[in-house]
This record gives sequence, C-alpha cells and structure tokens, in this order.
Amino acid sequence: MAIIGIDLGTTNSLACVCKNGKPLLIPNPLGQVLTPSVVSIDQDGKILVGSVARERLISHPEASASSFKRFMGTSKVFLLAGQEFTPQELSSFVLRQLKEDAERFLGEKVTEAVISVPAYFNDHQRYATKEAGSLAGLHVERLVNEPSAAALAASRISGKEEGSYLVFDFGGGTLDVSIVDYFDNVIEIIAVSGDNRLGGDDFDEIIARRFCSLHQMDYDNLDPACQFSLLRLAEDCKRQLTGKNKADLVWEAENKKMTITHVELAELCQGIFDRVSQVVESALRDSDRASGDIDQVVLVGGSSKMPVISFYLQTLLKKKPCIIGSPDEVVAMGAGIYAGIKTRQQDIHDLVLTDICPFTLGTDVVNHSDTDNPILSPIIERNSILPCSKTRCYTNSYDNQSHICIGIFQGEAYYCRDNIKLGAIEMDILPVPAGQAHIEVCFSYDINGILEVEVTDHQKKQVRKKMLASDHLRMSQEELDERLEALQSYKLMPPGGIRTRLVLARGERLFAQLLGPRRQQAADAIQMIHNALLTQNDQQIINCLKAAQEIFDRLEGL
Repeated sequence: MAIIGIDLGTTNSLACVCKNGKPLLIPNPLGQVLTPSVVSIDQDGKILVGSVARERLISHPEASASSFKRFMGTSKVFLLAGQEFTPQELSSFVLRQLKEDAERFLGEKVTEAVISVPAYFNDHQRYATKEAGSLAGLHVERLVNEPSAAALAASRISGKEEGSYLVFDFGGGTLDVSIVDYFDNVIEIIAVSGDNRLGGDDFDEIIARRFCSLHQMDYDNLDPACQFSLLRLAEDCKRQLTGKNKADLVWEAENKKMTITHVELAELCQGIFDRVSQVVESALRDSDRASGDIDQVVLVGGSSKMPVISFYLQTLLKKKPCIIGSPDEVVAMGAGIYAGIKTRQQDIHDLVLTDICPFTLGTDVVNHSDTDNPILSPIIERNSILPCSKTRCYTNSYDNQSHICIGIFQGEAYYCRDNIKLGAIEMDILPVPAGQAHIEVCFSYDINGILEVEVTDHQKKQVRKKMLASDHLRMSQEELDERLEALQSYKLMPPGGIRTRLVLARGERLFAQLLGPRRQQAADAIQMIHNALLTQNDQQIINCLKAAQEIFDRLEGL
C-alpha cells in the first residue's frame, strides 16, 4: 500500500511519490504530470478530469467546472449537466483521477495521501479538503501547508539546507506568502499571510475586461461559453507575455483584436499589486523580519512565472526572486517528500516540519458599551506553532446567570461579527453573583489545523467538548459514507480513450471559437476522427488523430 503526496491546485493538480528518498512526479494517461483541475460530465455520464474537461469549458460550459478550489469550505453549489456538486465533490473527482493514475504508475494500491493546502486556508477549507479526500477513497491523516512543502522541496533541489526563505506561492486562485526557517533538519514556518481570492485567474479576467472595454462589450453579460472562450484567450495572451514584451489577443469569432505590453499589464493590474504588497508586508511584520533578513525569495505556483510578478517583488523587497525547479511542481514534490517522511524512509525520516496556526482563534466576550456586538477574546493567536493547546478562564457577566454560550471564532477583527464563526458550545451553570463563576475554555489545534474546544465548569464539575463542525458546511460520517457511495456511481473516463477524447474536445472547442472556412476545417477534422473510430483499426485511428492534431495546430497558429 502506497502513500502519495498531492498538490490539489486551483488550476492544476499533481501527484508525487517518494522513492529512495527522492520525489518522483506521477504522470497521467497523457504522459503529463500536470492535470488541470477541471471536471466535466460527458454525454454518456462519464466524468472527465483534466485536459479533456478543460477543452470542454468552452464547447460544453453547462457540463464543466473549474477553479472550484476557490470555494472550498463554502456552501457554493456547481450545476453540471443538471446535477449539483459541492466544491469538495468536484475536488474528489480530481483526487480520484490522481489516485488511479498513481496506482497504474506504481502497480499497487494507493490508500493514503498527504495533501497540500494554502497556509492561509481556514478551518472550513481544511476540513473540506480532508472531506474531498475521503470522497475520493483516500485516507487523509495529514494536511501539509504549501509553503512548508515548497521549502522542503526547494532545500532538496538547491542543496542549501539552512537559511531563511520568503516563499511566494502564487497559484491560479490563491496567494500565500510565508516566512520559513530551515535549520538543523527542522523546517519551521515563522509567519504566514495570504489572500484566498487572489491568483493568476485575476490577471486573465483583467485582460479580458480590458479587451471588452476596448471593444465596447459588456464582460459581465457575456454568455458562459463566450466568457470562457475570452478568458482562455486572455490566459494565452498572459502566457505569451512570459517570453515576449508584447502579445496579441485575437478573438476570431468576434473579429476583434487587442495588443498588450508588459507595461500596460502592470498598469492595469496595479490593484492586484497593492493586494500582493499587503500580503508580503503582513508576513514580514508578523515574523519580525526585514527583507534584508531573508536569504532567498522563492517563487512557487504557475502564476509566479509572470515577469511582472518577479519585477514587482524585486522592486518591493530589493532582492531578486529565484525559481528553484519548476514553480508548478515544487509543492507536489514537497508533499511527496513528506509522504516519504510518513513512511519513515531511511533517507529523510530525520526531517521535522512545523506548521503554525494561520488565524487567531478565540471566543466572544460581552461588550459592555454595546451588548449586541460582542468582542473577540483571543485564545490561540495567529502564527502559534502547532500542535498548540491554550486555556483561558472566563466568568459570568451578570448575577444569577444560569446559561452560557461559548462562541468559537476565527479571524483578526476586534468585533466577533467581522470574523468567521466556527461553532459554539452551550451549557448550564450554577446561578451565582456576577464574576464568581469559574469557566475554563481550552482550545487544542492539531498539526492538521483541526480544532477541538473543551469547556469546563469547575463549580458544577461538568465538561463539554466539541470537534468543530459547521452543520451547513460539513457532513456527518453517515452522510459522508452515503455521498461516497453515490459518487462511486460516476465512472472516470478509462485511460485508453482519453487521448482520442482530448483531440475531439479540442476540435469541438475550436469549432465553438472559429467562424467561416476555418470553422468548417475544424468540423471536417472532427468528422474524420469519428469516421476513423468506426473502422476500429488502431493504426488508422492513430494516423487520423495525428492528422487532426496538425490541422488544429495550424488553426491555432501553433
């Protein structure tokens, strides 16, 4: 039975296994290590995951979904082909695909995974990630913070096993900035800051909105297929700018074009850079470090490859960022190494990773100047090293009070209403004069970021415990088992048909994007593939797929 490491990303996901002390990325059926975090339901009800599903975002938007990681831990529901799915259910399909790819590659069953999460993920988001693993048939005992995984992999790749890192993890949908120390085989996160609603996808949208503004179009009122198509073109334009000073966005279906330069992109995205600056400065401030105290600024995540990001960070920190290995792969490699630590592999078992609590956890206390607006009383403050257990004592606020409600909150705001309420514990107490009750509240936060709260009334000698759960966001074990059984009825596309399905999906996307003779060329190529499939002649099908790919490359100008 194998344990794998998984980077469950907003844009792409990867799986990694540790062999002989070294991380080995696991390829999917297409031979690629990056699997797009996109899910689609085919006409026959099969679940498509990865590149095929990504192509269908344009041709079949009503049956496809992407960027659902952004909504992990929320009550958001996605509608695919008339069926409702939660973000963790869609994530479970991606995890199941990675699990099956790993089992095929390793030739053995995969029962457990270490999954990386943004360090700034809150309790709901972490629990939802573990829930997604369970729905995929994986035991997920350990979540590892992405910057810890990145620092672990970066130190292995660079050979520099001591130093202070600022890990800038900029993915498709989230930004994490962490200050990490690595000394004496201990990797310790000192401070984290982040923005769970900021990523490379925001650059795509800004480019798309600029295009619409230039051509007097209303981006918000575009139909889903057109919006996906434009965002795909904007993403391609953004990628071109990685290697060139300017790039063109050509939307052939609308007969419209826009040219954009690095300078123009930087000006358009000033609001994004302001948010980036706030996150970076918050991490440095909480770590009590200046940029000069940092040995290396390590870029992680596909979106960090944009030159405008590297240039901005160099201006902000007065230090040139470095890319160690592939930004897309480094977190997965770190998760794979940590999976090796769990299996006590000889070469790496002596490494120790410490994580921290990314948010302050506390309870509500009476605000005597406004009794309807309680104040946060911190119990475990952000950046406390995990595992952590802290206790604070409280008392009754008025004479003969016979009942208390201990609210449990997560966040940094002064007023509880501005923080996330994780739950509450209610109990009866002895009616005594104000200030004479002795109520002890203990918060225990484990290495996986799961919180247990214990409330003790010493006078009545009663104890109440609660593993935090939000009824509208979390399923009971019975509900989880029931949903797991239901999801198992959805079958993933078998690996043998994926390459053919990918070429067809690409053709369908181009048919949706193009017009006139070029659109007809895409239609002819699609029909050519279907005709070849009817022959059931493997060599003829292979030759046909190759010819169709060449046609599609020409149509896309590749």
